Amino acid sequence: MRRLLAAALLCCLPAAARANDYVDTRLNFTLTDENLLVKPGETNPSVPGIHIGQPSTLGLMFFDNYDTRYTGYENLTHLVLYKKITGSQFEAEGALVLRFLEFSDITLQSIDDGSYIKLTYYPDKTRTDQSNFALVAFPMSADRMRLGYSYRISWGGSPIFFKFNPDLPTGAQQSGNTTPAPGARVQWSTDRYQVWAGFKTSLLLNNNPEINEQEAVYSFLGGATVDLIKDRLRWDINGGYFYRGTNQNMYPTEVLGPGGHYTDYRVDTAGVSTQLSIFHGVYPSGSLDYALYKNDPTTATRYFSRPIYKPGFNWMIQSEFTYVATSLQDADNTSSTTWQNAFAGDINFRAQAGHFRLKADLVYRSLEFILLNQPSLVPFQAFPKDAQVSADKFVSVGMDYFFERIGLTIGPTIGVDFPATFAPPAGSNVAALCGNTMGSLCSSSTIVVRDEGDYSILPQGFTAVPVFAAKLVVREDFLDYFAVLLDLYYTHDGNQTVLTKVADMNSIDYGAEIREFNKPDQLGFNLTLQARF
Repeated sequence: MRRLLAAALLCCLPAAARANDYVDTRLNFTLTDENLLVKPGETNPSVPGIHIGQPSTLGLMFFDNYDTRYTGYENLTHLVLYKKITGSQFEAEGALVLRFLEFSDITLQSIDDGSYIKLTYYPDKTRTDQSNFALVAFPMSADRMRLGYSYRISWGGSPIFFKFNPDLPTGAQQSGNTTPAPGARVQWSTDRYQVWAGFKTSLLLNNNPEINEQEAVYSFLGGATVDLIKDRLRWDINGGYFYRGTNQNMYPTEVLGPGGHYTDYRVDTAGVSTQLSIFHGVYPSGSLDYALYKNDPTTATRYFSRPIYKPGFNWMIQSEFTYVATSLQDADNTSSTTWQNAFAGDINFRAQAGHFRLKADLVYRSLEFILLNQPSLVPFQAFPKDAQVSADKFVSVGMDYFFERIGLTIGPTIGVDFPATFAPPAGSNVAALCGNTMGSLCSSSTIVVRDEGDYSILPQGFTAVPVFAAKLVVREDFLDYFAVLLDLYYTHDGNQTVLTKVADMNSIDYGAEIREFNKPDQLGFNLTLQARF
């Protein structure tokens, strides 16, 4: 009888905690129409009408998802096979992290998303003092080891080892380099500061015709974080140097060096980022896209958590600045190189009082910074000295209120963006500026650059105008990990253009292709049933 009773009691005890091998899962059933004001084919990209699926780039405002690579509408998950061994002073962790991202019902992309091995040493055997020395190795991809702080203006990830391939179709050139960029870092951490140093490597094809083989490219990175005033003032700084291979534009016969041999023209990038944070009650935290994935049931890390509403008035102000320089072909003297300077910075404000939250972002990105990974507008060639170049600048302000009793959050965001532009020097040979872009940039008109590969060429004689956007988000959270979201958004972008043909048969330009302004107004919505766990 006693044995039967003991067995019954054991069956009633809760099972040992075990983490799921799949973490940070995001499922979104979205009904969307990115622009109710147009029909299919009237815009570029075309808007298909009301449909179920992930919204296109038109469904995202320029101020959306400032601190993440994701749009928020993806269907994805991460397979994390994790192991942790703890001793008195040593701790070892390892995780195989694979991201599965669905494009359609028959297409599923898988990619390494930061698999790592971490070894940690604690000098204090009692762990009362949590100061530690750690080695983190990324065997496949060190993209999560980036420079900068806000994800929108971060740099130094795997794409910086991009090699332009002019033989690929327009828009697909970045797939010319499919080799990974693994790396490692060492760090010393205390409760007041952290210092770290790391490196990455990758392989690229050396386009020197005397070599024509893969060569190693590499980078050295480092940084520090210091709490100048605990729980009040924090200073961060990091930077790095990147050797990105040889300049593919600079091996014509006329640049043969002494002895009739080709000269290697290196592409080097070096820069520094720094951030100052002043805060009360709201603590600085890096983007989740920098974090190491775990599925350890003892960890407090959660990959989807709701906002925490603390009593009183809590706030944070952060300001970040980045300077980066890259050695590129000199457009005004194509047999030599020059340094092209890039700048980025922001000011972020976050505040919370009760269930009310307020946010504001002021952001600056030079065109050189936007195109840092490419690099430049014509890849591997600096802007001409007298080109007219302007930076991207935007400001946005948003707020929301949480009705706790019914789980409802509602709030608007508005913003204005002054997009980056490029116009060649007056009287220049435009054909010489085409480079290896397959003719897509052979224009004397102003080019509006929103991001790598996202351009609008304006009609002759016109300059860019500000872009205005407004968005209302209504979110109903229920049963911990589930939500219904409604996004209503409006944008006025007078820089949208379309390539058309002259239809007037009496015109001497009949049949010629010309740029015309497209419909500037956009009114759309996304209605989403979401599960994240």
